[in-house]
Amino acid sequence: MPAILVNNYQLNLTNLDKILWPEPGISKGDLINYYIEIYPYLKNFLKDRPLALKIYPDGINGKSFFQKNLPVHAPEWLSSFQIYSSQRKEPINWLMVNKLADLIWVANSASLELHAWFSTINNLKKPSFAVFDLDPGELSSFSEVIQVAFLIKEILDELGLKGFPKTSGQAGLHIYLPFKEKYNYQEVKDFLRAVASTIVKLAPALATTEWRKKERAGKVYIDYRQNDQGKTLPVPYSLRPTPLATVSTPLDWEELRTISSPELFTIKNIRQRIKQKGDLWQDILNLQQDLPSFLLK
Repeated sequence: MPAILVNNYQLNLTNLDKILWPEPGISKGDLINYYIEIYPYLKNFLKDRPLALKIYPDGINGKSFFQKNLPVHAPEWLSSFQIYSSQRKEPINWLMVNKLADLIWVANSASLELHAWFSTINNLKKPSFAVFDLDPGELSSFSEVIQVAFLIKEILDELGLKGFPKTSGQAGLHIYLPFKEKYNYQEVKDFLRAVASTIVKLAPALATTEWRKKERAGKVYIDYRQNDQGKTLPVPYSLRPTPLATVSTPLDWEELRTISSPELFTIKNIRQRIKQKGDLWQDILNLQQDLPSFLLK
């Protein structure tokens, strides 16, 4: 069991040779090394945000499970924050990644994905960004997802707002909308619903907000409901449990016109992409936008 010291925090790493992604032969050691290298680019989307672990003990083809409560064997130095759950009728001790050692511990737990809250512990009830989650239904294509993304961009442009696209790492796209931490989750959801409903009216054959899968065949699903306290979403540069070890990757709007698949970006090529294009989302959380009051119920 290799033991390493990271900024005076001792970590005992296990099963480093275990293959988690069989097709490209990516091991747990590769997973840990990836997150160590990519930490500077995702740390702002993790700091002070409760994190749900998505653990794959036997790799992407085995069973997986979410873990919100820190396990009893977790080291005392791990960053964490206790939040009372009205659903469970008890507090949950949420993990946070506030330092590199926290992230290495998460990766060593075989938590392939990083699912973080929309708000921080400093303002739990007021998110710092919202996300339009665009998911192609059966019989719809990624090119149609891109069409819907640009319709959303047009509306945001008209409202004087900036949104930022990234691949989900699976079939769809996420459009992030950062703003001032002064709106509660219901206000944010009301705004997103208004935008999504407008898109559906403009392009009823292309987009839908219908959550029942059987009702959205052939259309792109605009999911705004995930924007809620306690809900989580994969952060930028999170790995995903896909055959090629895809990465949820920030894009710029111009290149989105040319992307043929959301699965282009993987653990194998993402470092080179960052070297070429830099950190596209370095400052987006500093963008203090105001949401239009007339769309807030």
